[in-house]
Amino acid sequence: MLPYSVHLLWAAVAMYTVWRFFTVVEEVVARYTPPLSAPTPLEAVVVPEDLVAIAMIHSEVWAQEDTLKAIRERYEQLQDWNRVRSAFGIGSIG
Repeated sequence: MLPYSVHLLWAAVAMYTVWRFFTVVEEVVARYTPPLSAPTPLEAVVVPEDLVAIAMIHSEVWAQEDTLKAIRERYEQLQDWNRVRSAFGIGSIG
């Protein structure tokens, strides 16, 4: 009867090790994974209506999204909406 109890003990140790390994992996993944609901700083930029109108000229949704993304990226580089307007070929305001 003794050899079977040793095998059961080792099986229990192996199961405990696997359980602890996966709890550690879950903690590491949770620590380094950003929350899904938090907007990226680029998406948080509110685009002026005239530049949104430039993006809405396109009939395809993907093209509109790409244009808005390009506008936000240009604003991130220039930090001035008038310079962004100039880069997209429309006049400045104000």
